[in-house]
Amino acid sequence: MNPAEFLTISSSVVPDREALVSGDGKTRITYMEMAGRVNRLANVLQGMGLGVGSKVAMMAMNSPEYIEVYYACAKIGACFVPLNCRSKQEELVYMLNTSESSLVFVGERYIDLLAAIRPSLTTVRDVVALEAPARGLPFYGDLLASGGEDEVFTDINEDDPTVLIFTSGTTAMPKGVSLTYLNLSLYVMNTMSPADPTAPEESTLLSVGVFHVAGVTAIMSSIWGGRKFVILPQFDPEGWLEAVQRERVTHSFVVPTMLKRIMEHPSFGKYDLSSLQIITYGAAPMPYEVVRRAIDVFDCGLINAYGQTESTSSLTYLGPDDHRLDGTPEENEKKLKRLRSVGRPMDDVTIAIMDAQGRPQPSGSEGEICVQSARVMKEYLKQEDATSAAIVDGWLHTGDVGYLDEDSYLFITGRVKDLIIRGGENISAGEIEAVVEGHSSVEEAAVIGVPDADWGETVKVIVVLKNSKSAVAAAPLDRPFESLRGDLRTELQAYCKERLASYKTPAYIAFVDELPRNPMGKVLKTELRKAHGNPDNE
Repeated sequence: MNPAEFLTISSSVVPDREALVSGDGKTRITYMEMAGRVNRLANVLQGMGLGVGSKVAMMAMNSPEYIEVYYACAKIGACFVPLNCRSKQEELVYMLNTSESSLVFVGERYIDLLAAIRPSLTTVRDVVALEAPARGLPFYGDLLASGGEDEVFTDINEDDPTVLIFTSGTTAMPKGVSLTYLNLSLYVMNTMSPADPTAPEESTLLSVGVFHVAGVTAIMSSIWGGRKFVILPQFDPEGWLEAVQRERVTHSFVVPTMLKRIMEHPSFGKYDLSSLQIITYGAAPMPYEVVRRAIDVFDCGLINAYGQTESTSSLTYLGPDDHRLDGTPEENEKKLKRLRSVGRPMDDVTIAIMDAQGRPQPSGSEGEICVQSARVMKEYLKQEDATSAAIVDGWLHTGDVGYLDEDSYLFITGRVKDLIIRGGENISAGEIEAVVEGHSSVEEAAVIGVPDADWGETVKVIVVLKNSKSAVAAAPLDRPFESLRGDLRTELQAYCKERLASYKTPAYIAFVDELPRNPMGKVLKTELRKAHGNPDNE
């Protein structure tokens, strides 16, 4: 199925409902209006020579127009390429050239950035100003006004890509994940009911970038469900709170750092959030203390979703019932443990834990998380070797390390690349991070391996402290733990030694103001290794 049909169906079923609302509430577009605008844009794009197989890129913040461009692309069979404009210039050039994008819609903020890299772009023929007229560029609003509203029908192959999402680059250029019409249609139709004019109206708040798979799936799920889709240009905790209150938002997806900032906002308690039914969180590990606090302060259901771009978003989820601590002490104790998990596999997903030789492991045994599903990506664009390494015998190798418990709850303990090998022993960074973050003085922690002359590698943890953003002076490590109990570094080491095998206890601890993160909140271990990769306490 073509996701463009989601809009066609919903505009017929709930034509007068609001479909798109800007974050400030000033732009409001009904489903019937949206369908007409998308048809006009689709006709304009066809008139520009675009069609099946064309690539159309987006460099902009979230907006109603951004969403319309995707649906117009789907209508004509073109592939939509949303770009993370926080990427380096050389990465943007690489993404545009590798995708062979011929048209770029650009937001006002990024016009100068695009102009700077334009001479290096080999396939871009046309650039359109998305949000406001810009000198020398055709304007989206003018193009829209010039298009006819005739319905556009295009035969598509469900195995062709409808969206190309570039994953974050760390040591190399980003990889382009090809998600097909089938991938995305299956995800949406398996997770969301279609629009129903007799059902209570619901609304989704978009606060993540559409260059992330969670943003793409939110677009499609909301339109298929006939919901009002409220679009924040970018995340801001006060803007999120204001939008929830003003638009009576029922559903929202946030990454853990967003949820934490929302709860810590000085005016959090002043907003009416009673409309919220579900807050879904994911895309990065959720600190245990943050989710415990969220359970206490939000009077709505919480869902932890785990997935990847390569798997078309969610693979597992920890549902609202798993977040409710209203059972017997025994039941609550089990739930508290499971709050550290990412839940159980979705119905259309099979998960196996495999060792380094690709052999399935039993419950409770740690290994790489591997996935089978019809939603697994088609390929990494123009990277056959990377595709073959990621998809082996029909299994997507996620690169995440974890285990399944006896009830099929998935616990993530780290990344394959984060494994520290000390004297032949495999050490999971995630296990140590969880222990360190359990200390009352620690806000968050990240673990890396550093060189060791005797053991090959040993453990180093980089710590952000609570209530203090200044680094703690290094304490000598050549004295017994007992003689240095007053020193926080040694206190943390002793704390870990009580809870971990001795070879897993951090040999080095560095204190920093904050951990480097990508826009979705994931800690950038590569940056940490560059800054703190020496065997010392710096």
